[in-house]
Amino acid sequence: MIRFASASRRRAAVATRIAAAPLKAPIAMPMVAALLMLGPADAGYAQDSPPDSIPGAVPAAPSEGAPSDAAPLDEEVRPAGITYEVEITGVEDEGLRGTLRDASTLVELKDDHPPSLIGLERRADSDRDRLQTALRSAGYYDAKLDIRIDDPAAAGTLPAGGQAPPVKVTVAVTPGPLYHIKTVTVRGVSNSTGSSTLPKELATDDLGLVAGAPAIAQKVLDAESELVGRLSKRGYAFAKVPDREVVVDHSDRTMDVTYSVDPGPLTRYGATRIEGLEKVDEDLVRGRLAWKEGQVYDPGATDRARQDIAALQVFDTVRVRMADEPGPDGVTPVIVSVGERKRRFIGGGVTYSTEDGVGANAYWGHRNLFGGAEQLRVGVDVGRVAGSSGGTSSKGNDLPDLRFSVNFRKPDFLAVKQSLLVNFAVVNDQPPAYSRVASELTVKLERPLTDQLTVSYGVTGERGRVRTEDTTYQTSFIGVPLGAAWNGTDNLLNPTSGQRASLQVTPWFPVGGDTKSPFTSILLNGSTYYDLGKDGRYVAAGRIGLGSILGTSLSDIPPDHRFYAGGGGSVRGYGFQKAGPRDRYDDPVGGRSLFEIGAELRIKVTENIGVVPFVDAGTVYDKAYPDFSEPLRVGAGLGLRYYTDFGPLRVDVGVPLNPASGDSRWQLYLSLGQAF
Repeated sequence: MIRFASASRRRAAVATRIAAAPLKAPIAMPMVAALLMLGPADAGYAQDSPPDSIPGAVPAAPSEGAPSDAAPLDEEVRPAGITYEVEITGVEDEGLRGTLRDASTLVELKDDHPPSLIGLERRADSDRDRLQTALRSAGYYDAKLDIRIDDPAAAGTLPAGGQAPPVKVTVAVTPGPLYHIKTVTVRGVSNSTGSSTLPKELATDDLGLVAGAPAIAQKVLDAESELVGRLSKRGYAFAKVPDREVVVDHSDRTMDVTYSVDPGPLTRYGATRIEGLEKVDEDLVRGRLAWKEGQVYDPGATDRARQDIAALQVFDTVRVRMADEPGPDGVTPVIVSVGERKRRFIGGGVTYSTEDGVGANAYWGHRNLFGGAEQLRVGVDVGRVAGSSGGTSSKGNDLPDLRFSVNFRKPDFLAVKQSLLVNFAVVNDQPPAYSRVASELTVKLERPLTDQLTVSYGVTGERGRVRTEDTTYQTSFIGVPLGAAWNGTDNLLNPTSGQRASLQVTPWFPVGGDTKSPFTSILLNGSTYYDLGKDGRYVAAGRIGLGSILGTSLSDIPPDHRFYAGGGGSVRGYGFQKAGPRDRYDDPVGGRSLFEIGAELRIKVTENIGVVPFVDAGTVYDKAYPDFSEPLRVGAGLGLRYYTDFGPLRVDVGVPLNPASGDSRWQLYLSLGQAF
């Protein structure tokens, strides 16, 4: 809709309706400006997700029936097509230049050679409107364009050999003055009594549009989305902007923006209908709804319910939404739609390091054992096969590392979001420091206190036999593991920003065996990640680990309960457990305290390939606290990452910088996920 103001105002005005959705395409600014000029679009509701595309936007490719690049019958067609180069002149602002290049068909289709000069001219003609639209979207309403095509072959400058040089296409832009916002008005739609329906408590300032700011079209759309969002947070789930008027005044180069807002009724949650359940109990899903019937609509509560239901890990898809139309007095039904995952699964994995050899694991699991999203997993792990750091026959055991485990998790046990965990394992460990055969049983509760903080508490029991070159320990303990974990990162396997921290405190009480004194093990780990380029391509990461055992001497602590440093998840460049003091047999002794630090720079070379230079340091001490009486073992190296949808595949090569006598000159580590 185009209107012209009265002649007395000497003003050419354009009024239009702009779609309220944010733009996602790379030519977002041209799309917005096209909306400014083309006319009304369907209004969206506050509860709706933004559409992926916007009606009236500049098409990415010529539509059916549009002029074609194909040459007419009487036009000379070059077999290889017309190769050409595009130059945009007259634009110094790099942001505006990028907007024009994104909008240009000439640039986008440069490698798709038109068959003739006429095809190239048609392509250039289609660019005129697109580029003018892009300029208007950036606030340049008086811009001028001149597109010139120079064909060296037509000028008789064809070089020897007959190879035609590229045609030069010059897009000369004169942007003209930048327009600015003059006024921003928000008004409610009149109801049947003639009064405004806009809630009095709605704040209409600070929308990102201020007088004197550049008249950028995207800002107009963003301000509308902000208005709808504010109403949604106040309980108006069906809020919309049915009319938006943008008036461009060429006399003083300004823009006036007026939003007509219809909040709709104040919405309250009605009855909830759950669709798509097959084997999962409906009460389990209802227990994770974050509202009560009759409560005022809250988009945050609706989103939390979706996340909490998805956290049960038994659904492929979860959608929570209000009904399409508001109910009587705003009481509106809620629809929860889910799609269940396959209940059974199998999997496995392989790890490798030059020191520890090959490791492998295989597992079978069930995601919904009794209908309440109970998870059961049975696994077998084999480690340190054909490596040089395993147990020796002198320790009485020639087998590789073996572990058989059964893990059970019951969600919403006694309280919503509180999980019961039962873990049982029979292990045969053969690390460099000792050989161990033992059985373990742990029962604990795990509960998230916030989105980032999770706590756990329970009881564990173990019984076994641990051997070194000199001593055999019979062990029997009851432990009380207490844990807290905080995760403020953006990704579990490949974080690019945020911090993590974990604290594990376990008092151990002997109930037989050779150890007579109780002791308490404390382990604290923390890591931080910083995205240097704000795009995930350069990420600096650092970690620190501290450990302490209180209550008894080192000789009274079985070797499997001591701290060790070294290996792929510790100090890279050293073998597993080997970044610390040794005994007379050159086996790791372990310690009562631990200190580790590490840093690396994660550089993405392509979207799937990355390199990671790193440096690690650490060791263990005989005292209860790190006293730095032992030299820190330092390792450095370079890693390679292959990024997949399920996490990065890691290859690290580490070199010890101050190795002890007999240490290997380098170490190779293969695994899934980052080192920390």
